[in-house]
Amino acid sequence: MLNTEDKFQEIYEKYKNLVMKVAFDMTGDFHIAQDICQETFLKLYGFQNDLDETRVKSWLMVVTANLIRDRFRKTNRRKEVLDEFQEVADRGEEVNCIDAYLDQLDRQDLKHRMLEGLRKRNPNWYEVFILVEYLDVPRKVIAKQKGIALSTVDSYLKKSMKWLKEHYQKEYDEL
Repeated sequence: MLNTEDKFQEIYEKYKNLVMKVAFDMTGDFHIAQDICQETFLKLYGFQNDLDETRVKSWLMVVTANLIRDRFRKTNRRKEVLDEFQEVADRGEEVNCIDAYLDQLDRQDLKHRMLEGLRKRNPNWYEVFILVEYLDVPRKVIAKQKGIALSTVDSYLKKSMKWLKEHYQKEYDEL
């Protein structure tokens, strides 16, 4: 059990360089390695109450490797899209990469505004939403960590999704 802030900080200090080294060795990119390291320890923070202290190092290595694999998969998907653009361009068809890029920026802006709006509306809903949807922390772990019922976690998720749809669905559909 890693149930105290001090214990979490101790483990972070002990293993942060190892996680960074593994991430850098596997990616060859310092900034990506930093992102992977941060995501790894965010996941640890979410699971700290359910993790056996003797298994922390191996857990960190597995999570680091999985995050890197996920990053490579996303990168490969982007490459496939760019390859498709190139194929269209090779056929002499018009490719408007600027429009595609602007659409991507619009989606990112909307996502940021949605999350910021949710955070302002209800910080508890926001926290649970981020833990479940972005950090893949199991709902049972969140309930245990926050000292609330699983039904409360589910209620927060349902209310956050309903609120997001009510306030942003039209704008989302227009993208």
